[in-house]
Order: sequence, then C-alpha cells, then structure tokens
Amino acid sequence: MYKDTEIETSYKYLSKVIGKLKEPICMLGGWAVFFTVRDNYQKQTGRVYIGSRDIDIGFNTVKSYKTATAILEKELQFKFVSFRFYKNVHVETGKDIAEKEAKILPRHLIFPMYVDPIMSHFDKKMRAQLGFTPIDEPMLKHVFKSKKYRRLTKEFGKKLLLPTPEVLLSTKLNSVLSRDKDHKRHKDVCDIVALCLFSEKDINQLVKASKKLVSKDVLKKFRDADFRSDIAKCSSTLGLEINVVNSVIEKIKEK
Repeated sequence: MYKDTEIETSYKYLSKVIGKLKEPICMLGGWAVFFTVRDNYQKQTGRVYIGSRDIDIGFNTVKSYKTATAILEKELQFKFVSFRFYKNVHVETGKDIAEKEAKILPRHLIFPMYVDPIMSHFDKKMRAQLGFTPIDEPMLKHVFKSKKYRRLTKEFGKKLLLPTPEVLLSTKLNSVLSRDKDHKRHKDVCDIVALCLFSEKDINQLVKASKKLVSKDVLKKFRDADFRSDIAKCSSTLGLEINVVNSVIEKIKEK
C-alpha cells in the first residue's frame, strides 16, 4: 500500500512538526488512528500498525491555524500550495529535495510529504482572514466542544489531543466511499477495521456511537457498497483472517 520509506519519512516529520507546535496538538487521519490502535494491535498481532503518508492536524480557531502554519513555513521549510503544505523528499534517502533538484529527478524518486491543517468549521469570515478556503472536518467540532469526544496522550514529549474512536471511525465512514485513489480507500478500510477491533472499545458500542455521528445517506451508501476487494486487501495488510475483516464491515452495515 505505502512504501516503508514513505511512512518512515512521514513519521520523522511528524516528530518534527509536533515538536515545534504548541500543545495540545489535535491529530487527525491515519496518524491519529495509529496512536489509538498501536498498542493493542501490536499485543494481539505481534506487528506494528501501518502509519500514514500525510500528516493531518486539527484546529478550532484562525489564530491557532495561522500560528501553526507560520511554523511549518518558516521553521520547517514547508511550501504552501492551495490549502496544503508540502516538501519533496527523496524516496531512497529520506532527505529533503530542493526545488531545482526535484525538476530533474525521476518522479518515482520523489515523495511529496504533505501536512494538512484542518479546521473544525468554515465560514466566509474565515476565508477573508486566511485568504483561501481551508480544509474543514465537521466532526472536529465534537472534539473541541466536548471532553466526551477527545482524549489526551503524549508523543514526542508533547501533549496530543486525539479524537475518540467513534469520532475517528465516523470520519473514515464519511471519507471511504469518496476516495478517488485505490490506496486511500484501502487505507480507510484498514483504519475502520483496526478502530473496531483494537481501540479498546466494545465493537458494538463503538459502531453504534459512530453511526449517530454520520448521516443516514452515508450509512446507506456504505451498506450498498461492494467492499469485497477492499476486504481481501485489508486482510493481507493487517494480517487478519478475511472472515474477521468481513465481519467488521458487515457489523457496520447492519441496520
């Protein structure tokens, strides 16, 4: 799914980014799932859970967003493009690649390392303040509004704010069917299964709580979707029996 060097590079920069930002730092996406399921997954399978290529960080105010993105640009040398921050990294060495070098290197040797700052909401006033439309994740509002939907942990010497498993699961249910790249959908299915099996929450309670956070339309599309190839890939990636992976997907499809 992802190359080891890509995940290792992402983890290296995750450490650098977290080390520079003000705590608590709200994590989203694949790395949030990683920190949520890592210990249980390793205990039960003897394997290290898959990391992520991109780094997703959540914000609730324009001020905190601007403070963090200034650090990304000025101190960590990330470049801003559209609504994301990136830098080119050499696939084989893991070292940063200057713009001039990136233009002459073969594409397969370049790994674009992305950091996505994500807002909990968006309005016209925010666009005027930032000068562009940021990525927004409505599920984040639960995390910032209620302790019920977040937990604190510590990584790289900093306090991290992690969405609870039901919030993370709801974000994955919202995104999995809209993925335009196979590897993104594959990763979403793996994260869905891992959250249900290794997050320390009872699967029935977790699925029930997550379903309350997503729309009926999303649940209907999930029930109607064909996940057979995704289930097979997920089984191989996570080292789980295919019937175990299938049972998780069927559990979510239940009415």
